[in-house]
Amino acid sequence: MRTMIRTIAFASAVVFSGSIAFAQATPAAGADPAKPILQFAQRFQNNLMALAKAMPADKYSFAPASDVFKAGSPAKFDGVRTFAQQLTHVAAYTFQSFAPYGIKPDTSVDLNSMNSLSSKDDVLKALQASFDYQNKAIASLTAENAFTPQGPRGNSLMSTIVAVLNDDGDHYGQLVEYGRMNGIVPPASERPATPPAAQPK
Repeated sequence: MRTMIRTIAFASAVVFSGSIAFAQATPAAGADPAKPILQFAQRFQNNLMALAKAMPADKYSFAPASDVFKAGSPAKFDGVRTFAQQLTHVAAYTFQSFAPYGIKPDTSVDLNSMNSLSSKDDVLKALQASFDYQNKAIASLTAENAFTPQGPRGNSLMSTIVAVLNDDGDHYGQLVEYGRMNGIVPPASERPATPPAAQPK
């Protein structure tokens, strides 16, 4: 529930900050309307990539199972994605979402083989490529194209960016649980050690 609330709040903040940026951006001001949204997106990227790197390679095939819960739990996990499949889903969704807007990725990605990736190195490579593509899509935002209906079902580029970032947040919340089930504390959740209190002279 907490992850869902944070995700909704994040999406709202993106729309609000993005709208303000576009409203204020003028050629004379020299403002970059994509900058505040890119900053939000890169925070998600950093958190998700750090978690993906922290998960051991032999745990990329991990998926929750009912035996990790108390006896009698109604939880069912048939067909649940593995850790690797969660990440490749995030990557594939990004490429699929921005393709209709004519934004070309800087790397060749075979979406048909995305779901077959299983090794940590291959998955991390695909995930990083998807974030690079996402950042390129966000950087292409202008005051003129942000809210123009042009994608599937008349979605604007801005609404698609919000949808992708919302999906990132949803799956990050799931992946946090995958990591914790394997004793991995998400790097974004780690707090620096509190420095010892100064000793009185």
